[in-house]
Amino acid sequence: MIFSFDDPVPFYRNNQQQHVLTPRCFVNGINLATIQLNAPQQQSFFGIELHPAAVKKLLKAPCGVFLNSITDLELVNKEFYVLWQQLAEAGSFNERVQTAQEWIIQKLCPVHEQEMAISGFLDGNSEPVSVASLAANFCYSPRQLHRKTQELFGMSTEALIRYKRYIHALRLTHHTNETLTRIGYSSNYYDQAHFIREFKEYTGLTPGDYRRQKSGLPGHFFQ
Repeated sequence: MIFSFDDPVPFYRNNQQQHVLTPRCFVNGINLATIQLNAPQQQSFFGIELHPAAVKKLLKAPCGVFLNSITDLELVNKEFYVLWQQLAEAGSFNERVQTAQEWIIQKLCPVHEQEMAISGFLDGNSEPVSVASLAANFCYSPRQLHRKTQELFGMSTEALIRYKRYIHALRLTHHTNETLTRIGYSSNYYDQAHFIREFKEYTGLTPGDYRRQKSGLPGHFFQ
């Protein structure tokens, strides 16, 4: 969830020509492509990263509904405008954090433990994993897990595993000076060609081109 306290910003996805303007409070779902923001130097955003299970609880809709899109939170629930007002009136960043935490904790309790565990999959380590082993880990059949990941993330289990591999590689490419060969290996790609091909599917760029053009935020380009 992102709260904006300045003028709307044009939001593009993966070099598309058309854009949308950011509302004052909106949810940006999982992004399977790079994002371009034409933001002025003076721009104030406050963001809250949510696990998919929390999205389902707070927004009364599975995370998959918001895949590759931004959605005005006021259209989801008018209470978000009240939260936006409280955050806008907060005197400091720490006050905003406290206000947001108190509001979210009140809304979230209780959350289904199994859904929270699956929601945390993207935050785990980068060890190789298969659909079968992941299903066994969560005590689901592969078919049940497919339905759950489709509901929570908006993608199949296979696509979720592939996306996690990409996110791990993206963060290493963005934040470290590791060689691309080492990044591909540590991210569990079969070989360098596999790494480059899959990375380009998400970003439209090779890992080397991305590294040369990157902004301060992984997966985002600013103008």
